Amino acid sequence: MEVIVWFVLMGLVRGLVFGAKQIRAQQGAERKRGMCPRCSFVHMQYGATGRNAMFCNSGGGVRAVKLDVLYCTDYRDRNAPPRLVQIGFAPGREDAKAA
Repeated sequence: MEVIVWFVLMGLVRGLVFGAKQIRAQQGAERKRGMCPRCSFVHMQYGATGRNAMFCNSGGGVRAVKLDVLYCTDYRDRNAPPRLVQIGFAPGREDAKAA
């Protein structure tokens, strides 16, 4: 009976180790691509032969990116919600209620 429990536990441990290795491999592949494909300033061109070209639109100009970027000061996540900013000198809601 103890042998059966031992084999079941070893099977579970092997399954967990295998799953962890797959997750790490997937995250490593995403890290190798760089930051640019997830940025809102990127312009990507994909070729039919598997080659691609990346251009950065940050700062108003278009610059070719020849390397995989690991850190960028102008990075803005394209999936993040937009930041709401008050523009001008309009009074806030508290001031409007008091008037």
